[in-house]
Amino acid sequence: MRCSATSLSKRSLKYGGKSGVLPEVRPIFRHNPIRPKTAEEIEADSHIEQGYAEGIPLPKRKGFKFSRVPAEKPVLTVKERIAKIDERPLSTKPESEMTKKELWAVQRDTLRRQYLKEAYVAESKRIEKMEALEAKRRETEAQEKQNKQHKESEVAQHTLPTIDSYLSGPIMRQRTPQEQALVEEKRTLNRKMAELEAMDAKATQLLELYHSAANYITTEQELEHAIREAFEVQVGRFESSERLIEDKLFGYANSFANTKSNEHYIKDAALGEIKGQPGLDVVKDALSGEAERIRREAQRKLNQG
Repeated sequence: MRCSATSLSKRSLKYGGKSGVLPEVRPIFRHNPIRPKTAEEIEADSHIEQGYAEGIPLPKRKGFKFSRVPAEKPVLTVKERIAKIDERPLSTKPESEMTKKELWAVQRDTLRRQYLKEAYVAESKRIEKMEALEAKRRETEAQEKQNKQHKESEVAQHTLPTIDSYLSGPIMRQRTPQEQALVEEKRTLNRKMAELEAMDAKATQLLELYHSAANYITTEQELEHAIREAFEVQVGRFESSERLIEDKLFGYANSFANTKSNEHYIKDAALGEIKGQPGLDVVKDALSGEAERIRREAQRKLNQG
């Protein structure tokens, strides 16, 4: 489906009319923080006015209690999150009573939990690294500011800057090593994400080409059959094609054909397929041996039960 120019302009307006701007990455720990607030964060939040002022009655709603000051979200560490994941049982049935489909679902849920726990640990390490760089940057800036104030005399502090002071220093402040490290890490992440998306798109196109190759004419018999189908047209088929062409010329929509086409698109998107054929994720699992390993593991547990 092709997007109109109006929809594209609306999407790029929030980025100043510029296309190609990647959105911000959605945080993994967005509901509850993984650590308590630092002194700097508490100081910054104290200057933000929020809640209901004194003298204004609180709104009322059944089943919900409003507070005059927003309550702090409880801290939920990474270990507590992982423990909550492990507490939930995979299935209420024993493995001996499970069918092959249920065993496959259990194996799939186990992999999802493992990947989620690994993502929690990796994200916590990344946040700690970024916070350490940010703290070091603030410390360096405070030290530079203190040294600058110590060197300046009282006369220089109360004197307006001159043209020489502007020309002697740089027009823009140079990044500190910590800031440059943060910028390089963000650039590397964006570049790798773009390369991965481009590789996936190229692999999907090659897979579509491979599936479409089944309809190519490669033998003389197939060529003769195609020519006969093209020129020896039956009367009924010709009349139906004539009506279809007439509908297209006069703007009549074939709702049934559009519905069937949309059903195929929705089915392919939901099952990860390409025109009813295996999609890129299925091919990756087959080439890496992951699908075969899960199938053998499920078969082994089924035989043991």
